[in-house]
Amino acid sequence: MRIAIAKPDFGVVGGFEKVMSRVECELVSRGHSVHRIGVEMDATSPVPYGVAVPPSLRLRLPAFVRYMAAMEAFQRIDASAYDLLVSTQPPSFATGHRRHLSLFSHHQRLYYDLCDVWVAAGFADARLQRHAAAVVRRVDHRHLSRVSLFLAASEVVRERLRHYNGLEDNVGVYLAGTGLHESVLAAAAQTGAAAGEHVLCVTRHEFPKRAELFVHAMAYLPEVPARLVGGGGRLGFAIDLARRLTTPGVDLDAVGDAEVWLNRGILPDGVAAASPLVGNIAFLGHVDDAELARLYAGALCVVAPAHLEDYGLTVIEAMSAGRPVVVCRDGGGVCLPVEDGVNGFVVEPTGRAVAEAVARIRDDPGLARALGERARETAAEYTWDRAMRQIMDGVERLCG
Repeated sequence: MRIAIAKPDFGVVGGFEKVMSRVECELVSRGHSVHRIGVEMDATSPVPYGVAVPPSLRLRLPAFVRYMAAMEAFQRIDASAYDLLVSTQPPSFATGHRRHLSLFSHHQRLYYDLCDVWVAAGFADARLQRHAAAVVRRVDHRHLSRVSLFLAASEVVRERLRHYNGLEDNVGVYLAGTGLHESVLAAAAQTGAAAGEHVLCVTRHEFPKRAELFVHAMAYLPEVPARLVGGGGRLGFAIDLARRLTTPGVDLDAVGDAEVWLNRGILPDGVAAASPLVGNIAFLGHVDDAELARLYAGALCVVAPAHLEDYGLTVIEAMSAGRPVVVCRDGGGVCLPVEDGVNGFVVEPTGRAVAEAVARIRDDPGLARALGERARETAAEYTWDRAMRQIMDGVERLCG
């Protein structure tokens, strides 16, 4: 069967890119011919749908203009030569096909459940943002209502489709396995450092992944080595935040969300990012899969601080390595695999609460060991065999 995978190209490789690469390889291994059809997000039309957006509005709502341009580009794609269309991130679902399976990762969330927090962080004027959100939701719904079958990336994502679009009957779930190949994790477990050497956070430095909350938490524990993996536009801000929080005399309890993460992540004029080693935190940037697996294997625990995430891929990776995980109550999908006090901790979204959970794990080796063992048991349920059965059941439903 000829399968087209529609996916926007953001120029980055994150967790979802790893998931889709694995899905593509699994489909090819089953004898299907798979082709990527996509849109480069940085090369979309400056006049979406022929509308010349005034420069002042483009400046105030750049994400909206970019999204509309991408929507038009996907809508223009002719996928009729393929037996099946698989759409992925928004707005790839705008591509039409008689057999359309959406591996639905999320809506364009700054116009949905992140709309208010986007405004609160200062990214957009409230009135304009809410007007843009109303437009996006109308246009999205028109295309989403034409999709044959959805497989949502988690129960959290499935609930968003029900809440915002009233879609239930044609919505299922697939739960991806680890973004790291099983053999890489196994090799790291055999040759990596002994567990307990550092606290690890793996994330993109983008809003609202909240790497900065990890930075705040680790300032409470200056004697504990920490490793922060990932790149992105807010990396410089996170490094400078670490410098500011480790300045003598800083009252860490007085530092609020607006200073830590609920902001645009812009360095003040004249301030350059500090060294990638600040206090007890090493900012490692991007690392390859083998190094990432070694970092998991040698960690005391892993902190996943994201706000309202879709799915906890790094949580599954950490648990696969037998590491307990600390997540925040408002984490959305990252919380789904975590049972508080069983395979990790679910805490309030504050630096102090995260630090206290890390300290409990550090100070009680027996607890750390028990949490890690249960974490590994949990991760064993998140396999690619199961994920591909869920996906292939969807394919069979449309094409069988």
